[in-house]
Amino acid sequence: MKTIKRHPSASKPTETRLVARQYGAGPRAKPPKHLTAGTLSLMTVGGIMGSGLFLASGPAIRLAGPAILVAYLIGVTIMALEVTALAEMAAADHERGSFLAFAHHALGEGYAFVGGWIFWFSSILNLAAEATAGALFTRVWFPGIPVFIFAMAYAAIITGINFLTVKGFSRVESIMSYVKIGATALFIIVAFLAIFHLIPATGPHGPQLWWRHPGFFPHGWSGVAASMVLVLFSMSGTGVLGLAAPNLKHPEHVMGHTIRTTVITIYLLYGLSALALTGMTWWAHMPTTKSPFTVALGHLPWGWPMEVFNVIILVAVLSAMNAGLFATNRVLATLGRIHAAPAGVARESSGIPRRANLISGILLILFSGLAYFLPRTAYTYLVTATGFQALFIWILIVVTEIYYRPKLLAQGHRLEFRMPGYPWTSWLAVLLMVGVIATAPLAPHELIPLGLGIFVVLLLVGIYWLRARNRAESH
Repeated sequence: MKTIKRHPSASKPTETRLVARQYGAGPRAKPPKHLTAGTLSLMTVGGIMGSGLFLASGPAIRLAGPAILVAYLIGVTIMALEVTALAEMAAADHERGSFLAFAHHALGEGYAFVGGWIFWFSSILNLAAEATAGALFTRVWFPGIPVFIFAMAYAAIITGINFLTVKGFSRVESIMSYVKIGATALFIIVAFLAIFHLIPATGPHGPQLWWRHPGFFPHGWSGVAASMVLVLFSMSGTGVLGLAAPNLKHPEHVMGHTIRTTVITIYLLYGLSALALTGMTWWAHMPTTKSPFTVALGHLPWGWPMEVFNVIILVAVLSAMNAGLFATNRVLATLGRIHAAPAGVARESSGIPRRANLISGILLILFSGLAYFLPRTAYTYLVTATGFQALFIWILIVVTEIYYRPKLLAQGHRLEFRMPGYPWTSWLAVLLMVGVIATAPLAPHELIPLGLGIFVVLLLVGIYWLRARNRAESH
């Protein structure tokens, strides 16, 4: 792929002007600095905790059994390495505004073109999956209304929220994140009280379910490996971290706090949720079309906790959609700034890429309507279609960090926040993610999504090659 040459030793003010020339036709308006460390932490956790935890955890537990705890701990470690690499770049060079611009500068326009379009399209599918999950939760109260109506309505609502100013958006997202974090923590407490028989519960439950025959690893390590794509899908909403950097007051100081808070919160909530779920419901009976959280609460002698938590996980899904669309819109805007998409999508007003939001929102609403044709299986298809593509993006982010750090130092940037153990930890992250992709044969239902993901990558590479050749011939 063609690599764009950069000035080897630009000062920071000069580099900022270069950004304006390279990523758009004219200076980019300076976005308002509304976000703080606490707000960004809530937005990042909010972007991560969605239907991947509250719905897709069921089939993941079916694959791994109680050893889903091990899968989650491995998954959070991989996520922590990826998000640390992203934060290092965003803290040092927050003017560029996204991992896509970093890849463009460090690796070349071809990598940015392919990675940007993969991210944008897979994110739309991911958000449509979240909208469908929200519709499935809502049908508990309105079983007579088709899934696709709720799914499309939620897609439209979230698109509307993303037209708010960044300050207004962050307030909405913070409230929803507080709700889901607090509710998940409360679920864990209640579940452990029931597991150790401190409050009454019906059906099989208790710590014996963690090692009940055939044991903690019912399918061995192959079961853990087979669950990893679903596990990493449940943590795939980290893109908001880098994309929100231009709106931070002090990004060079905020990133470290945000990473620590995010990683510790996800480690605790996901790990303890794994133990709580497998201690309340035998892994072989874990649901795949309903939330295992509400099924677990259904073992309590009171009906209201299940109803209340269904409301909360609906809020959680909408929160993940909200943060996800925030990131998706800004990636599309960046594609416009690097001339990989029409320049009009890069235009911003008060820090909001309104045209990008409109285009992403319309496509999101259309894909959410997939439930009209596949009311029972739309969520599964959408999830598996995005899992591997999300992994490709994570690999691109970490590889970009490996090559970008020397460029940042050469340009005089100060690395206030660094990837510990660079470059060994960065290459370890890449190796672990490639290993997860290699586990596809262990779960036959993942082979088709992997094939589709590889096909999309090759298709975009081909489109970029034709585009580059036509430009060369025209000159």
